Amino acid sequence: MESINNDYILKLFNLDNRKISSIEVHHQFDGVHVHVLLAVEPYRCPVCGTETSKTHSYTHKKITHSILSGIPCFINYKARRYICPECSKTFYEHNPFTTEGMKISLTTVYNVLNDLKKPNETFTAVAHRYHISPTAAAYIFDRHVNISRRKLPECICIDEVYAFSSSKGDYVCVLLDFNSQNVIDLLPSRRKYDLMNYLSLIPREERLNVKVVSTDMWETYRIVTKLMFPNAVNSLDKFHLVQEFNRRLERIRIDAMNRVKPNPNFKEINHSSCEVTKHREMQKQYYVLKKFNWLLLKNDDKISDPDMEKKYNRVLEGYYNYYDLVEYMIKTDSQLEEALYLKDELKRFFDKSDTDTAKDNLNELIREFKSSSIPIMNEFRNTMVRWKNEIINSFIKVNPEKTKRVNNGIIENRNKTIKNIKHNSNGYRNWERFRNRVMYVLNDDATYYMRSEERRVGKEC
Repeated sequence: MESINNDYILKLFNLDNRKISSIEVHHQFDGVHVHVLLAVEPYRCPVCGTETSKTHSYTHKKITHSILSGIPCFINYKARRYICPECSKTFYEHNPFTTEGMKISLTTVYNVLNDLKKPNETFTAVAHRYHISPTAAAYIFDRHVNISRRKLPECICIDEVYAFSSSKGDYVCVLLDFNSQNVIDLLPSRRKYDLMNYLSLIPREERLNVKVVSTDMWETYRIVTKLMFPNAVNSLDKFHLVQEFNRRLERIRIDAMNRVKPNPNFKEINHSSCEVTKHREMQKQYYVLKKFNWLLLKNDDKISDPDMEKKYNRVLEGYYNYYDLVEYMIKTDSQLEEALYLKDELKRFFDKSDTDTAKDNLNELIREFKSSSIPIMNEFRNTMVRWKNEIINSFIKVNPEKTKRVNNGIIENRNKTIKNIKHNSNGYRNWERFRNRVMYVLNDDATYYMRSEERRVGKEC
């Protein structure tokens, strides 16, 4: 046994010297063992209330303690059992190290729960750090963390993320408070039947307070919004409309690229100089359309700046900047030029419109797409007509200062964290544990309850 200052040991365990009868430290093959015996104190019998300090027996308890970083530490606690002189009831003294039924110290529980607040941590990694099993870490989390649904706010964002496989589907439906940026709740399905069942259990008075629901173009969300939130309008997130347009723009690019795709078996020696020149030009066109496709999708001032610095391109055998490369693609296919014009019109619509002008500007934009010679852009016009009211509602400003338009950008960020939680752990099988972990991580004010009675009070609240 090594001699260690007892006052230092007592500080490690947050104990009062007056409440300790004896404490010893031993270094053994499996870690550090701290032997503790508490001082005798008078206790009242839990049955008859008689005060007693008479010891009946002792029970040895081995408690895992994580106060020493990197070294397994155990408390060998000699738990005293008192006996009542009146009714002969026996009972244990107060245990300052752990809660009833646990063999892991409160400090270890505290450290495990704090580490699991970080999205990149897994139950296995935390368990290894504090010298417990992954099952024990999961048990600690399930025992002390139970996040309740939040009250519905005025503005709700709804989106789904591929994060948990269940009998109800592979998508998790996320409800988020746009203004506070807190997750309201997580649901294991985005199906209409499941969403309706869930929302129908929420008091109607609470649902009537919802004013705006921001979603993507999943038809179910529009139906659910209309039926379950009578006082709310449905807002279509700008990102998803632009994303739908970009899919069509990408289809036009691929078609153009396929039209100029050079023959891989072309042999210059067997063809005329004119045919060779044409083949080489097709190679360059194919190269630009395939290599620089991202330029068509970006909205960047550098791309539209013809005076930007030019760099030599070996394949094209000349000096080019981003503006020149886009021009090169436009010359390759006339449909690309028209599609880029429509892209600029769509961007101008979102940049220049507000709640007062959105309707007229959208009607003008729909006419632009209707007159397009590109069939899939005519189809996009139909999409805008079908979601016309929701697009106009996306210009509603819902933050307290009335300066920020409703959108799903925040919820997309939260979806990324949800996927990281899933990927880091290689998936979850327990839905309640997954839901609580996500809510615990994403909401800064989400907390845990160290004792079961605290958890019950928190759950009732």
